[in-house]
Amino acid sequence: MEQLVELPVAFLNIYESLPGLYLILSPELVVITASDDYLKVQALKREELKGKDIFEPGLLPVLHHILQTKQCYQLPVLKVELPDPKLKDQSISRYWDTKYTPFFDENGIIQYIIQYSYDVTDLISARNKVEQQEKEIGASEKHLEFLLNSMPQQVWTASATGIINYVNEICCRDFGKTREELRGEGWQSFVHPDDLPVCIRAWSYALGQNSEYSVQFRLKMADGQYKWHLGKAIPLIESGELKMWMGTNTNIDIQKSNEQRKDEFLAIASHELKTPLTSIKALNQLMKRSNDPEKLHDFVQKSASQISRLEQLIADLLDVTKINSGNMTFEKGTFHLSEIMERAVQSIQAVSPAHELLLEHNIDVSYHGDQLRIQQVLINFLTNAVKYSPNGGKVIIKGKVQSDNLVVSVQDFGIGIADFEMQRLFERYYRVDNEDLRYEGLGLGLFICSEILKAHQGSFWLESKLGVGSTFYFRLPLKAHTVVPQAERHQLYEDDNLRVFYNKLQHRIDAKWTGFHNGESVQHGAMVMMAMLKANGCTKILNDNREVLGTWSDALEWVGKTWFPIVEKAGLRHFAWTNSADMLSQFFTKKREDIAIGGVVVQFFSEIQSAEDWINSK
Repeated sequence: MEQLVELPVAFLNIYESLPGLYLILSPELVVITASDDYLKVQALKREELKGKDIFEPGLLPVLHHILQTKQCYQLPVLKVELPDPKLKDQSISRYWDTKYTPFFDENGIIQYIIQYSYDVTDLISARNKVEQQEKEIGASEKHLEFLLNSMPQQVWTASATGIINYVNEICCRDFGKTREELRGEGWQSFVHPDDLPVCIRAWSYALGQNSEYSVQFRLKMADGQYKWHLGKAIPLIESGELKMWMGTNTNIDIQKSNEQRKDEFLAIASHELKTPLTSIKALNQLMKRSNDPEKLHDFVQKSASQISRLEQLIADLLDVTKINSGNMTFEKGTFHLSEIMERAVQSIQAVSPAHELLLEHNIDVSYHGDQLRIQQVLINFLTNAVKYSPNGGKVIIKGKVQSDNLVVSVQDFGIGIADFEMQRLFERYYRVDNEDLRYEGLGLGLFICSEILKAHQGSFWLESKLGVGSTFYFRLPLKAHTVVPQAERHQLYEDDNLRVFYNKLQHRIDAKWTGFHNGESVQHGAMVMMAMLKANGCTKILNDNREVLGTWSDALEWVGKTWFPIVEKAGLRHFAWTNSADMLSQFFTKKREDIAIGGVVVQFFSEIQSAEDWINSK
């Protein structure tokens, strides 16, 4: 510890006249006197400064600690406010490196001499600028990483020599690896072996030429499945020197599947269109050669049948084109459903004498919709029932009113549909074939039917067992879905087919769905659940679908890709899902599980008690 120096009062006068900036402070750190130079730069008189506390409040404890413990003679950099020679009544700040010397006055009271040694304003400004730049760079890097992680594609960067040095979180999620593991294993280990040679050649060429890299390949995902991706990378060149590569891998698996199915469809369409044309051409040649009226009549009948078949194929193609372009029109009016059911049955029975079409239950109910389009749906269902019952037999048609909905079913006793085919049955270009039989058609009928039903806020579903037969259903709502105001949703929400309430005992949201639903009602109910979850600070939902009728497949993509991510942000962590007994609903639910993203844990159940036990344990 330094020995305090006793200075006589006369020395104070010396410090007042010394060149430089000096302050003499009392033990309370108030000014006793100051040097003439200090008074000059501050434009003050000694009497104005004496007894003043000139330090910032936050600095006083620090100075007291340093001065009283005498840890060192170096003080923090102090700010001095100086008059601005350019602007009156304003000041400029200068920063000084300071030192102090403690001493006793003639009465034995400790005092301090503060010396402003060096003006370090420029140094402080430079340091602050560097710190600000570092903060801005850090903020920019965080902002950039946020943007890269928010992109739906895999994003990566590589050094000038092609070594991967960064991957975003999408890469980690898709491959089920950490960044360190991905950098260690290398991208080649995830590429399908058949695509690897093409990728290596394209990447080597890009590296050698400093040119854009573009290639399509299959990448092995975390679940072991290969998905098609479009890989692209561009070189970042500054002052003629290659600095790095910025690359993306975009999932194009759906597009590749659609391309493959379109190619298959074009092959099928070419064959299906060519077959009736060939038959018509052959029948015309036979008619030219024949003079037998009976034979001519038979040829004309057969030719007319082929023309009708050709017309139906062309009509299906035109309908799909209209659906794709959003130009499918509907001429809606009021009609009796019983009339179109009778006409459809008579029409198909006339061309299918080997089958017995039984209209067991008709419904004499008025409905507002496009009569011809609804009849088109029913004829398609009947045509499929006959087509997939090659050995003849019964086809049973029933209609009923259920829960303010018209429900029509068509049951056949034919080949049935395998489980793996059921979930794809209503897709565009898909047909059910088996090893022994091949069926005519473009695979467009059920897809067109599903679009017609969606336009009428209806839906479809089916029950089927391989080798036993199938029952196709469609429904048409008789009244619109009602919406309850938002203000009533925080504790309890109820409508005809949904009840959502806050289970205070278990601190969760319980939702019970009943009856029929479509995309609109599902989206409405899901948002009610989310609003109630957020309002009550819950993290769990018990979702009961056991009494749902039919399916609501038109809400599939929205639930998985839109609702799950936003309800996770609202606080959802665990979701117990109890399925309905309908097999197609279970398929769609499983598909929903596949596309749900984020950190929500979703568990599926077939009965309610297991669902409650699981959700209560969370």
